[in-house]
Amino acid sequence: MGTPLVTILSPTYNHELYIESCIRSVQKQTYANWEMIILDDGSTDNTFHIATQLSLDDKRIRVLTQKNVGVFRLAETYNKGLQMGSGKYI
Repeated sequence: MGTPLVTILSPTYNHELYIESCIRSVQKQTYANWEMIILDDGSTDNTFHIATQLSLDDKRIRVLTQKNVGVFRLAETYNKGLQMGSGKYI
């Protein structure tokens, strides 16, 4: 039996200064059986572009964008990511 898949959900909004560090941190983990779902909440900076570019080299990363719903509807954003995830653990 192999190692279980872990899903990492990363909602983000206007985090162009931090999104690459976030992704690289996950990629540096010793546990390799993971998927990362980045949920961009309609960023107006380069967050989506940076995340998308980094995902091109790592098929475990999926980047999605949506119209900005804001922090008060963050649960909806997380639920969207949960529906998309395939991991045994989140």
